[in-house]
Amino acid sequence: MKMVYYADPVTLISMGARPEPDGYQLKSNESFDNPSGLQSPQKLTSTGWVAATDEENKAYLEAQQQKFLAETPQFAQPNQPADDKGDQALNLLGQQLAKVQAQQATLASSVNALGQMVAKAQAPKQA
Repeated sequence: MKMVYYADPVTLISMGARPEPDGYQLKSNESFDNPSGLQSPQKLTSTGWVAATDEENKAYLEAQQQKFLAETPQFAQPNQPADDKGDQALNLLGQQLAKVQAQQATLASSVNALGQMVAKAQAPKQA
């Protein structure tokens, strides 16, 4: 078995790999050489795989991102801050936490005052 790395027949841009049996005859858009270490999109030429330039790579990655976001709009970032139910719930939890912390501080102060009153009541009276 050998891995065959194949490109789109028209653009000759790398598309993937698949195993093939020994003795497999390559087509014009295939190679046994692994292009995965090259900057995307790798292109198959008559001499082998060629890495993309930095500009080609940037444009390719942006196009891939746009394609992904078009296919899966739930991952698209909103253009403006969303005032959705998740944000509202988080805000409400923050308010509840602040209220509980204030109640806890009041309770601690009350327990401290009560402790001082008990200590005074138990202290021996001086004449």
